[in-house]
Amino acid sequence: MKDIEKLIGLLKHKKAEVRVEAIEDLMELDDFCEAFEPLIGCLKDIDDDVRYQAVIALGQFPDKRAVEPLIKCLKDESSDVREASIETLGELGEKRALDPLIACLKDEEPQVRYQAAVSLGKLKDEKAIKPLLECLEDEEEIVQEGAADALSDLGYQG
Repeated sequence: MKDIEKLIGLLKHKKAEVRVEAIEDLMELDDFCEAFEPLIGCLKDIDDDVRYQAVIALGQFPDKRAVEPLIKCLKDESSDVREASIETLGELGEKRALDPLIACLKDEEPQVRYQAAVSLGKLKDEKAIKPLLECLEDEEEIVQEGAADALSDLGYQG
C-alpha cells in the first residue's frame, strides 16, 4: 500500500488529531491529487481543525471543482474555516465566488471581512467596487485597509 493510500485511510480515524496530521502529511507529498475527493469530504468533518486543514490543503490544488464546496464553507461556524475558505477562493480566482465573497463583507468577524475584501481584489471584478467602498466605513481599521488595498487592485481611482 502506498503512503498516500495510508494517509487517505487516516482521514477517517476516530481521533481528530490523527486526521489533521494525515492532511498535513498529505500536503508534504509531491503529488496528492488522489486525495482531492477525500479532502472535499473532510470539509464536513465535525472537528474545526480538520475542516480548516482540509481547506488549506485544497488551496494547493488549482482545481475548480473545489469552488462549490469551499463556497459552502463560507457559512462554517468556525471563523478560521471561513477565513481560510475565503482566502483559498481568492487564490482560485473563480468568478462563481464573487457574490458569496461580497456577502462575507458583512461577517461578524473583522478578520473574515478583511480577507473577503482582499480576495475580492484578486477576482478583479468591478461588481465588488461598491461593496468595497462601503467597507471603507467599517468600524475596524483592518477591514478598511483590506478594502482600500482591494480597490487599488481593482484599479479604482475614486
